Amino acid sequence: MTNAKGYAPRKDGEFLAWAKTIHRNCEDHVTGWLLDQTYLAQFGDLLSHAEITYTNNSDKELQNRATVKAKDAAFAALKRFLSMYVNMLEGNPHIPDEAIESMGLRPRHQAAHQPSPVPAESPVLSALTLHHYEVDIYVSTLQHAHPTQFISDTKYGGFLLRYKFEGETVWKTLISTKLHYTLSFTEEEVGKCIAMQAAWVNTRMQPGPWSDEVKELIN
Repeated sequence: MTNAKGYAPRKDGEFLAWAKTIHRNCEDHVTGWLLDQTYLAQFGDLLSHAEITYTNNSDKELQNRATVKAKDAAFAALKRFLSMYVNMLEGNPHIPDEAIESMGLRPRHQAAHQPSPVPAESPVLSALTLHHYEVDIYVSTLQHAHPTQFISDTKYGGFLLRYKFEGETVWKTLISTKLHYTLSFTEEEVGKCIAMQAAWVNTRMQPGPWSDEVKELIN
């Protein structure tokens, strides 16, 4: 397993320590750096699971194919998340350069290339309610073709989606690198209405303007 970030440690133990350093710094500065707590919670869950599987697999007497498979899957999920999350940290203007370096990230002035500008346009958002408590989300622009394809335009890193149930004030957020995403809900949430908006993000996950709001009823 390799990480998209070339400076990330390759050995599992070193990678885990590196990820824990980033997470600890983010927790310590969540307010000052204006970090999204939903992503930070997801980071914590993935990190905890990776550490548990790593510990289980480190016991030579208990190590077997299942423990290796579980550890590899947990680390792959953590690395996929960090590949996106580190981009967000690098593009966050509230995080000082020295903090970026103290977390073991590449100094901003040594970046291999400048990030694409923050997208100036907003996407067109559409939603399709499915059975089994699912809502299909599609974003589109004239520069793209079929809505399920990966975004190939280099100025886009994907799209940011935010959604909330009617009557709530706090948005939940996620990022997709495809033009399509399926939201899954529970049986208890059937009959509730959700409001959704989308924004393009550049390669550092910095969002552009939000789309018009779309509402869907979960059934």
